Amino acid sequence: MEGSWEVHPADWPRAQALGRAIGVHRITAHLVLNRGVREASAARRFLSPDAAALADPLALPDMARAVSRLRRAIAQREAILIFGDSDVDGLTATAILYEVLRSLGAQVRARLSNRIEDGYGLAWSVVAQACRTAIGLVVLVDCGTNQAAEVRRLAAHGIDTIIIDHHLPLEEVAAPLAFVNPHRARDVGRELCSAGLALKVAQALLDGTAEGVSAYFDVAALGTLADYAPLVGESRLIAAKGLPRILHSLRPGLARLCEATKTRDAVPEQIVRRLVPRLNALGRLGDPTAGWRLLLEADDARIEEWLLEAQEAHVTTKRLARRLIGEAEEQVSRLHFRDQFVLVVSRSGWPQGLMGPLASRLASRYGRPTLAVALDGARGTGSGRSIPLFNLLEAVQTCQELLVRFGGHAQACGFTVNLKNLEPFRTRLNAQVQRTLGREGLRSRRMLDLELPLRALQPDWIRECERLAPFGPGNPRPLVLFHG
Repeated sequence: MEGSWEVHPADWPRAQALGRAIGVHRITAHLVLNRGVREASAARRFLSPDAAALADPLALPDMARAVSRLRRAIAQREAILIFGDSDVDGLTATAILYEVLRSLGAQVRARLSNRIEDGYGLAWSVVAQACRTAIGLVVLVDCGTNQAAEVRRLAAHGIDTIIIDHHLPLEEVAAPLAFVNPHRARDVGRELCSAGLALKVAQALLDGTAEGVSAYFDVAALGTLADYAPLVGESRLIAAKGLPRILHSLRPGLARLCEATKTRDAVPEQIVRRLVPRLNALGRLGDPTAGWRLLLEADDARIEEWLLEAQEAHVTTKRLARRLIGEAEEQVSRLHFRDQFVLVVSRSGWPQGLMGPLASRLASRYGRPTLAVALDGARGTGSGRSIPLFNLLEAVQTCQELLVRFGGHAQACGFTVNLKNLEPFRTRLNAQVQRTLGREGLRSRRMLDLELPLRALQPDWIRECERLAPFGPGNPRPLVLFHG
């Protein structure tokens, strides 16, 4: 694929002023400016993340209502059910809420989604089961935003619902008792994934300070990195404070997982490449319970059993992924590639839990938004992954009448489609992406921070640049072009 390099416009007077204000090299200051941080106070927080700077959790939409309802359930000994998604963001968010509620004396149990049996989100079978029990409150974690019918069914049986989720609200949005989703507010917590939101709920339930939630920074950081949340604002703070805690976790299962995977450095790359795949593999094959148990504070004699289960699931998903990639690339080779602005691959018998990784691999390889669909009879379940700066969910939304259901966020989505509508969906989606991107939009673009003469390369500045870590989405490693 053709590509190009682009350089951020230089603004040395502003960089010089910012550098003097915060006491750093002007090049370091310019790197901070390139990341959208303009004010001196914000730049200090960026370069020196401080857990004490956690914002007021009650600024998030419906947080006060959610906390009030949870406290009432605790006081009245109501049965609480937490239902969480099966990916690492969902597992970590569920673990945080489960532990903080138990520490406060709640009658709480957790259940995790099984994407193979029930698909994405809150399953109707779970709704029906809850309606037959004495559960008074359901907390949906990393799901539920667009499940209006399921929430209505719970309400009709006298069950209140709290949703804690970061996925984008679509047309028919759920109407729970409390709806903690940053996309319902303006510029408040938009960078947070569900694990980050769960940490904010814990902060609100406890004393509101960083000390109260310090025990949860490790799992919150794990969920943040696994979900590729932008490392800005409070997500950056969570990752910066949580990364070292992951390696020295007091959670026996997480500590053993680090040991088993030889995860020794507090850098996002090791966490994402070594820990996350093993935890995600369990959910991709069905039941993620073993991964969730590894994240809890409790010591348990079955930790080695759960580690083995995670390892075996990881090996199985890698083997399946190699086969799926070969079959998918064979399909891509038969397409009129230059006319495909979005790749849509599908096949009967593909495991639906692996559609996300398959779409991600193809999107990266071909530089196109990609959707992978597992067909099962007359229906397909798919996942989509985008390319940088393109909102795939908005494009999919323009085709919503061809879909049974869909949801997600700008860079990743999930959907269900009837087989008869798959080809019309592919055609319309390609037309929409072509209108949005245009041919130039499929060119690979890589941003350079600065162009500098070689004499500017100084050891003290290189060392200072490490203060920009941790690096990841929203805060890439500095990339500088040197002349001479």
